[in-house]
Amino acid sequence: MEDTYTAKQQLLSEIEQLPNVCLSELQNFIQYLQFKQANANSSVHHTLQPMDDPILRSSGFIDIEPFSEAIDNTLYGAL
Repeated sequence: MEDTYTAKQQLLSEIEQLPNVCLSELQNFIQYLQFKQANANSSVHHTLQPMDDPILRSSGFIDIEPFSEAIDNTLYGAL
């Protein structure tokens, strides 16, 4: 417990030395960590099944002419 208190005190000391312009960035990072922790603790994870995912459902369309030919021409030039 004392190690946690010491670590928090050290962080507070370092925060006090930061210029004010860095404080909002630090606050954003702390909020990100809190969000990440909350999601890690969540027992519900939402995943899309392949047939319900609009990107996976339509990904085969780029292999069909003229889409694939247009992509090849853009990437590699006309042969």
